[in-house]
Amino acid sequence: MHKWTLSIDRHLVRPRAWWFNKIPLSVTLMLLLVDGRALELAVGLALLLVALTVCSVGNYGYALNDLYDIDEDERAGRANAAATLGRTRAGWIVIISALLAELLGLLTGGWRGGLLTLFALVLPMLYSLPPWRIKERKWLGVAADALAAHVFPAMLALLAVAHFHIRPVPLLLIGALLAWSATAGIRGILSHQLHTADRDRQAGLRTVVHDFGYLRIERFIAFVLLPIEVIGFLGAVAECRVGWTGLALGLAYLLYEAIKATIGGFTVIAFRPAGQPYIPFVEESFYKAWGPILMSLDAARADPAFLIAIPLYWLLFRPHLRVEAARLHAVAQALFKAPKPG
Repeated sequence: MHKWTLSIDRHLVRPRAWWFNKIPLSVTLMLLLVDGRALELAVGLALLLVALTVCSVGNYGYALNDLYDIDEDERAGRANAAATLGRTRAGWIVIISALLAELLGLLTGGWRGGLLTLFALVLPMLYSLPPWRIKERKWLGVAADALAAHVFPAMLALLAVAHFHIRPVPLLLIGALLAWSATAGIRGILSHQLHTADRDRQAGLRTVVHDFGYLRIERFIAFVLLPIEVIGFLGAVAECRVGWTGLALGLAYLLYEAIKATIGGFTVIAFRPAGQPYIPFVEESFYKAWGPILMSLDAARADPAFLIAIPLYWLLFRPHLRVEAARLHAVAQALFKAPKPG
């Protein structure tokens, strides 16, 4: 078993990047889409296949990007998996991951899932490979990253629930999830570019952050993208008819975010590595920690078997939950701290 695990590890490129940053959003969305249904074989299979397909596409994308960024990463002093593994081995990882992703896409959503997955595989090629290399073409690169990293998983999830006859997929739900996933994806890549602006400049890569400046990009994220993202997700919640349990828990989370923003002492590093005063929702804590838990609790109304998702999520994504447990403890301390005697 240990040897088999090591063999798998040798074919993974930056697994923490795609596992901890991409998969939680897919888990949250899938649990939302199956809310109100029993945890039957079709539901469990759809959840598993969506996660595995997104993993395969993520591994492919990171391997491909590192394969064509060896020189650039060397100039910037960044770690590069392809440089460590060698170009030949990295190339085989790209091919194997792409073939596996396409097979899983077909199983997840039929021919539509296969076509969508093929599109998701082409985007990283256009993003990384010359002569296209649209990662160097400012907003075009931002759009390509958002489509592959966020819009693709969201649309694959919709195809999965339709393919397995789990729930209908009305146009309003498609529109809400398109708005949500597109803005979440653009926000994600812009936040990444804010973090890496100095290293990108050192490597000779000019991004939209260099064109517009840190402050303008931060304001664009906070005052344009984030409201659309939240409205899109709430629209999906309304279309999925989440129960009172989920709504009550969601309101509790909103209150929790408001408290963190007002009591002071909390910072976010989504925009600046050194941190800045707390801005609600920008850290994606809901998707990475709270969403799967809240959705599992609400889905348990229809079938208590969904409660198994909570310990499973804790086991697989423990770092996110530990961070949120520490934040929750800090909020409780701030709220219930005994006043000092006068």
